[in-house]
Amino acid sequence: MSVHLVVPCFNESQRWNEDYWANMVFDTDAEFIFVDDGSTDGTKQILAEFSNRTDAAFHGLRSNVGKAEAVRQGWLEILRTNDPEKVSAVGFIDADGAFAPDDVSDLITLASDPASRNTSDAWWSSRVALAGRNIQRDMRRHYLGRIVATYLSLGEPTIPYDTQSGLKIFDPSEYFIQLLQVPFATRWLFEIEILARFQSFAGRPMRIWEMPLNYWVDVHGSKVTTRESMRIALELTRLKSIQRRSRTSTTKVV
Repeated sequence: MSVHLVVPCFNESQRWNEDYWANMVFDTDAEFIFVDDGSTDGTKQILAEFSNRTDAAFHGLRSNVGKAEAVRQGWLEILRTNDPEKVSAVGFIDADGAFAPDDVSDLITLASDPASRNTSDAWWSSRVALAGRNIQRDMRRHYLGRIVATYLSLGEPTIPYDTQSGLKIFDPSEYFIQLLQVPFATRWLFEIEILARFQSFAGRPMRIWEMPLNYWVDVHGSKVTTRESMRIALELTRLKSIQRRSRTSTTKVV
């Protein structure tokens, strides 16, 4: 049984850290698949060569489809090319190199623990600036994230604190696999869409365990541009509609 992590990549050549990812692949007890999201800057070649030198897998997309679809395609590729009985969990980690390998290992350990698997459907990292932790976040992005999370949590008490942390792992249950069969309607906020879809299919909220990180630092080169911020605003409205439909479906199931 193994945990498989998708690394969605788009135009990462300027901030690609070979040593960081080599250490992550070799020292972390997980199977990695790097998905190139139609990059135009040489990222595809970098990832293909990296996969040849390591145990990581590579999957290239012909055009840029966005993070949500790149992650979904990565998960479908994992489920297509592996024995489902041997895939204990699937997840994703952002390509910016912001996460410490020790934190990634800790989350993988949680997702692999039988006791935790009995009580949780997913394991999410959380960038909470607790005493003794090294959490350095860009204030503009942090407050934008809090506004998004607060808005989405209205009437939804099960929404986690940090919805946008780029390290999440899920149990590939029948409900999770079912929700992957149709592309996400959102490009950036797909994790919340996953929660809504899961609730529609399972008839209950997804049980999430949030793990505070010990280390996380904003890395230069964020893909969240002004244009993408406008897209996020539109996605919020779309997500509220999706959340309402999921609650209606849950009521019918119950």
